[in-house]
Amino acid sequence: MKKAAGRGILTIVILSLCMTACGGKGGVTKAGTPADAVENVLEAVKELDFKTCNQYSDNYVKTYKNWLGIPTEREYRIFNELQQPGMKKGKKYKANKRFAEEVVRNLSWNLGEVRRQGDKAEIDLEITNTDMTDVMGHYTIHIMEDMIKVDGTGLGQLVRSLSELDYDKGRVLTYLEQAEGTRTEVVTATLYQKDGEWKLHLDEPLIRAVMGNLNAEKYSQEVEERLEHLEAEYERKMEQWGEEILFPHK
Repeated sequence: MKKAAGRGILTIVILSLCMTACGGKGGVTKAGTPADAVENVLEAVKELDFKTCNQYSDNYVKTYKNWLGIPTEREYRIFNELQQPGMKKGKKYKANKRFAEEVVRNLSWNLGEVRRQGDKAEIDLEITNTDMTDVMGHYTIHIMEDMIKVDGTGLGQLVRSLSELDYDKGRVLTYLEQAEGTRTEVVTATLYQKDGEWKLHLDEPLIRAVMGNLNAEKYSQEVEERLEHLEAEYERKMEQWGEEILFPHK
């Protein structure tokens, strides 16, 4: 349980945290070459141009429908949350958009060698962004500290923290704004041609590079050590809570 507590919370946080995007702006170059498609998609991500990103990539995965055939959910590789049927541009939309703007604020890239073979191609990319490796680690530390402070298991506090995830400027967004340094990754982008235009495949290495390693599986040594300490402390808290429940008059 020592490792499971913190890492389990982190998984919930990552799944709960949804990147968002706004509508398309138009005026992009027709993707007549693989390089055009890459530039169109990365510019769209930088500008939060939802329509263009989907047009020149395989971001869209599938649509789920109910028994009447009415769409209830759409699945996308990135920018998933605001593309759901019936999504309203309210408080949650605005908060998520602020978060997305901060994620892509320092995004830049350089195109390298292009290798084309028929209707498929590869492009070497150098992608630079703010190093966000520790952002979710710091937020997980914040959640665990709150869980340890309250009485009982702390799960109620966890639910409250996650319910505030999209709105609370004093939490996740603040950790993101405080992120320092840059991170550069070299990835190989793959593309395919469809109906005369090139489309970019959004695989995990490319998404991770674009997002500055926001969904990191491992943090800096300082953050990892703090999490291990909190996980051990939470385990002791749970053991004590269990003893108090089973042996109230001990």
